[in-house]
Amino acid sequence: MRMQFSRARLGRAGLSAALAVVVLACSPGGEADRGMAMGRMMGSDMPMMRGMRGGMMSQGGMMGAGMVQDMGTIHGLLASHQSIDRSVEDLRNGVRTVTTSDDPRIAELIRTHVRQMTARYERDQPIRMMDPVFRELFENRDKATLRFEDIPGGIRVTHTSDDPQVVLLIRQHARRFVSEAAEQGMSRAMRPTPLPEGYADTRE
Repeated sequence: MRMQFSRARLGRAGLSAALAVVVLACSPGGEADRGMAMGRMMGSDMPMMRGMRGGMMSQGGMMGAGMVQDMGTIHGLLASHQSIDRSVEDLRNGVRTVTTSDDPRIAELIRTHVRQMTARYERDQPIRMMDPVFRELFENRDKATLRFEDIPGGIRVTHTSDDPQVVLLIRQHARRFVSEAAEQGMSRAMRPTPLPEGYADTRE
């Protein structure tokens, strides 16, 4: 399946959400506590979160249809990152990743997350646009192909491109963000991912 991304700007609602995540990440308590707190915040009627549903969750915004569910899955994975095993294999034109868990609940979260993110691509609703690698991957949406396959304990994903510059982004995302987040949890998710060495934006 082809990934469908587009340019998106944070906007006021997106900035509020980003600040909420940063505040929670820096707050006392364990990762599971922060994940639960974020879930409560996303579902609450706090003033800073009002309006993120409905009109302000429209196409092209950081907060879009299904964002509460998507964030719940992401934070569940971050809070349980120690239960996740992950490997990355470089291909000629991208990567093949295997992400699994011995915990059936976490394995299902892994599969759900991949499907949720694929759906966001197809709905043209990018996330994490404050991260340079995510932003460039979204901008180069028409140059990449993503395929996935359920396997025992999780999922196998093949992410490829015919553009060597996009391949650099794909590998950087797989190794320097997803694998590091699986190792470090919430603390890694709060940091941006640097653009890969040798990457040059070739878009006109």
